[in-house]
Amino acid sequence: MAKLTIGQPGAAGSTACTGALVAPQWVVTAKSCFGPSGVASGPPPRPTTVTAGRASLSSSTGAVVAVDRLVPHPGRNVVLARLVNPVNDVTPIRLAAAEPRYGQVLRVAGFGRTATEWVPDRMHTAQFTVGQWADQTATVFDIKGRDPVKASICKGDAGGPAFRELDTGPELVAINGTSWQAGCIGETETRQGAVEIRVDDLADWVRGSIVDFPLNDGSLYREPAGTISVIAGGAPIWFDSVAEISSTGYNPAWADVPNGTFGLLPRVPRNGTLVSGPQHGIYVVAGGARIWFNSPQEIVDTGYGGVPPTLVPTRYLDNFPTVPRDGTVVSGPNHGIYVFVGGAMVWFNSPQEIVDTGYGGVTPAMLPTRYLDSIGGVPRDGTMVSNPQGDVYLIVGGAKKHFRTWDEIVESGYVDAPLTVLPARYLDGLPNASSD
Repeated sequence: MAKLTIGQPGAAGSTACTGALVAPQWVVTAKSCFGPSGVASGPPPRPTTVTAGRASLSSSTGAVVAVDRLVPHPGRNVVLARLVNPVNDVTPIRLAAAEPRYGQVLRVAGFGRTATEWVPDRMHTAQFTVGQWADQTATVFDIKGRDPVKASICKGDAGGPAFRELDTGPELVAINGTSWQAGCIGETETRQGAVEIRVDDLADWVRGSIVDFPLNDGSLYREPAGTISVIAGGAPIWFDSVAEISSTGYNPAWADVPNGTFGLLPRVPRNGTLVSGPQHGIYVVAGGARIWFNSPQEIVDTGYGGVPPTLVPTRYLDNFPTVPRDGTVVSGPNHGIYVFVGGAMVWFNSPQEIVDTGYGGVTPAMLPTRYLDSIGGVPRDGTMVSNPQGDVYLIVGGAKKHFRTWDEIVESGYVDAPLTVLPARYLDGLPNASSD
């Protein structure tokens, strides 16, 4: 969490907003915090400070740091603010990798007004529910209070985070946009709800704005906090000791990068990355999984001849899954193009079907023929799928069960389940009744 103070407090034109620390030296917030006409890239138009790492503004934890540079998003009410010094004792929040979905619960936080206070000393939070939105390419979405039901987003909360609370930690989905401000001090509006601005789909923009130096595959890098990683397919793979670096085949020498750099990079290597390690063969990464090559000839036949693998620790390879995540597009020698779903592969019968299903422009990960031949064509029970028209189904016993409304999905407990779009032809061919 971060509170932004823009201008001299109490002076004409001064404002306050909320933001989220996405890297030790960077905060994301709303462009509109800096004025209705937007903001240009460069120094802030008025002196701006960020208070980070304090649930109570009167405490001494965290830090108060000036902002020296703004990087506005070209098409969205989002801006990155660079701090003159990094805040190293506060863990930045990760950007979510999945879009918000109707019925999901997000926690929203801010330092803005409450029902009784103009300038509260403490951060406040509440749970909100994502409203109905049919267009998954939309950049904003509605939310409404869940706990408490009459929770509102008030002045000063703009730019604050809306995040999923997961066992693996919070994930930033959106930032606060506009609100009716029902129940906020000084307001008479009775309408509830607010509009959030998506950031889950801005990971590449954030990385490109912050990590403005190359990180080479197979090279070792170290953050000031002490983490040492090798880059594989654009992702950092950490070592748990200097001894592990040597046992993996590297000299214990590395280049330094700013603290928090690794948190901005992808979590798994990109599709098509070759990896290997001590006492291991060579694998290709596809959809976060490792697929083994059983011979040098298979590597050549699959199109990776002459590509050196990146060495990674044995510990890391041992914990890698072996089945790509849903939505991974794959192909191989003497094979067509498929998409993984529920542990199975579904075939595309034409380039147009790939485009119609939403995978146009996606380069398939090339996998060995032997591996592709071992994968079945029926998704496991409980897999959520959709056709290009937006009809949603649940796979049960090789059959499809149609959800008539999104409320049915929420009530059935599948609101957070992965949803993979498949060709209409494939879904039309599935039976409506499960087999015995």
